[in-house]
Amino acid sequence: MFTLTDHSAWSGVRYGVGLSLLLCASFLHAHAAQPAAAVWFPDAPTFRHYAWTDPPCPGCSDLDPQPTWARMAQLAGLSDVHFKRAPDDSEGDAYSLAPNVIVLSPSAQKLPSCQLAFVIGHEIVHIAQRHFDEDAIALSVYSGKPPYWTHDGDDAMQLANGDFGLALKLSPLWKQQEREADWLGSLLAAQVCGCSLEKGALAYFHPGDGDGGGIAAAHPPDTERIRQLIPFTESARRLMAMVPH
Repeated sequence: MFTLTDHSAWSGVRYGVGLSLLLCASFLHAHAAQPAAAVWFPDAPTFRHYAWTDPPCPGCSDLDPQPTWARMAQLAGLSDVHFKRAPDDSEGDAYSLAPNVIVLSPSAQKLPSCQLAFVIGHEIVHIAQRHFDEDAIALSVYSGKPPYWTHDGDDAMQLANGDFGLALKLSPLWKQQEREADWLGSLLAAQVCGCSLEKGALAYFHPGDGDGGGIAAAHPPDTERIRQLIPFTESARRLMAMVPH
């Protein structure tokens, strides 16, 4: 996964949206039933599932989720999300680890409630939309590998290590994944926590500070992310009306 801020393009921890090229390289698999997602939340992707080892998180400790975090996960169709507390802020505010771990930094836990709700929602979307598996498929395809050359997601992610050319090819996918996580995460925060975009995502981003990390970046600049979120302002307001008072 990558952090909400800046994170190495070579990391095996990651988060996107379906590409027809990738879907053609994947197969359907049967899986255990998940909680019913919100009617507006996209169906879970049906491309192949990879096996992932227990993700490394040096110095992390278990973090009990707040009820609102569990509710957002449920609305995204997830029943099994684990939260961890990072020992410091070196990896950014928050990031996801395959297949179902969300790590929060000490600074993230001090964010205003609606900004934290957006951060949590954003990472939940990465897991619900199976961006890790999507990345593993993309890396395999762009590396010229057969569709089923490995069942191990970590093996597939290793293809990106030190390969700037692959990062360039995947950068549009990563940015698309971030956009998806932004708007769906904002709507999860609106429905569960009553958070408007103005108090959540739009307050979290800082125009001019986030440069997107360069041409092979995983994240668009903050200014672009804000611009892409604005059309969802009214949708968030409608979902806020569903929050019990």
